[in-house]
Amino acid sequence: MSFRTRLGLVVAASVAVAVLAISGVALWIARTEARSALDQQLDDRVAVLVTSGGRLPERRGVQFFGRFVPRDVLAQIVAPNGAVMYASDGVLPVGPADLAVANGQARPHRADVSADGVRLRVLTVPITPVGALMVARPLDEVDANVEGLRNALAVVAVIGVAGAGLLGFLVAGRAIRPVRRLTDAARNVAQTQDLEQPIELERDDELGELARSFNAMLEALAQSRTQQHRLVTDAGHELRTPLTSIRTNIELLARAEQSAAPAEAATTSGAAGTNMAVALAGDERRQMLDDVQFELDQLTELVSELVELATDQRSQAEPEPVDLAELAASVVDRHRRRTEADFVTDIEPCEVVANAVLVERAIGNLVDNAVKWSPPGEPIEISVAAADREAHVRVRDYGPGIPVALRETVFERFYRAPEARSQPGSGLGLSIVDYVARTHGGTASVIDTDGGGTTVELRLPLAEHD
Repeated sequence: MSFRTRLGLVVAASVAVAVLAISGVALWIARTEARSALDQQLDDRVAVLVTSGGRLPERRGVQFFGRFVPRDVLAQIVAPNGAVMYASDGVLPVGPADLAVANGQARPHRADVSADGVRLRVLTVPITPVGALMVARPLDEVDANVEGLRNALAVVAVIGVAGAGLLGFLVAGRAIRPVRRLTDAARNVAQTQDLEQPIELERDDELGELARSFNAMLEALAQSRTQQHRLVTDAGHELRTPLTSIRTNIELLARAEQSAAPAEAATTSGAAGTNMAVALAGDERRQMLDDVQFELDQLTELVSELVELATDQRSQAEPEPVDLAELAASVVDRHRRRTEADFVTDIEPCEVVANAVLVERAIGNLVDNAVKWSPPGEPIEISVAAADREAHVRVRDYGPGIPVALRETVFERFYRAPEARSQPGSGLGLSIVDYVARTHGGTASVIDTDGGGTTVELRLPLAEHD
């Protein structure tokens, strides 16, 4: 069943419930008003009969002390013992409530009774000296009016429900027209893979908000695809360089091996000049092997970072309280053993709730970046401090610095400044720092420093203590 049909049925059902409720209330009001009018007529007849004199007319009589006795009601007098002392046209059934009124034990009483198959509305009032006067009138007119109104309301209900269902079906078709446009647009995107076609739906209601959200999703998808394309392009470029170097060195090694066989034969026959060629080939071979090992290390690191960036699943460990001072000290000790750089530290204990592996890697990337750009003999400054409910990790070098226009760009994946193309690295280090910062609710930025160089700051929220 389509949404349009369901919406039409819902509208029809809602109208049906409303019509039934209104019809029921209308019938109840009509019946109540009709019975009230009938009770008022009985009160008027009783007033005429009670105040007319001391005796009632003979049966079928029409005149009573000069006044006309109403012929639209039945009158009956009941003695305290239940005996009917007078009846105008027929005997009315006498109940316990009527006897109570006749004995002066109850107030006037109203009731619906049936006599000879006719429903009657009866009013019983006490009369003097003793007894009760019962006045009755048929309910046929009331029942007929209520029945007619019920039939009319039933016809109106059927017509109203049918009309409401048809109207609901038409309104639903108009209401879901924007939804169909969204559906067609989504289907077109799925078929054509064209993310540059936004939906033009200028509305201020929920459907307009849905269209704007859909356009935002298309924009995000387009940006994601652009980033993926850039990732593949940049990754291909970054992978091509070490692969080309490895291929070149291996080809040279293969040619050296091919030339080594005739050289060995010449050595056994006493050719003197070839020994020098073999020795040179051995030196070159060792240099080439070192180059291959270096390129393989770079390639392994690059592939690992590519996989992590492509999946965004670097570590699934749960965040836990960690001391940034300990992580920073560990990173600095590790780099002191690997490099000859001079590290100056100013570290204060700062506890954060984070993934220790990710944060340690981010700090390591900051230090690696500083080591790469720091001139020989210049120190690298690392500080850890707390301020404004945040932990600040700053790493400074005294290198050429980063222009203000590029301070946001350096955190993008694979971005490398023109002067950095000749330097080792994949262009992923600072992007990983930015990812780690955002993952933990923090930020990474390049901040202004006096005296030249570059200072990169990693901010993380401090752990909250009870």
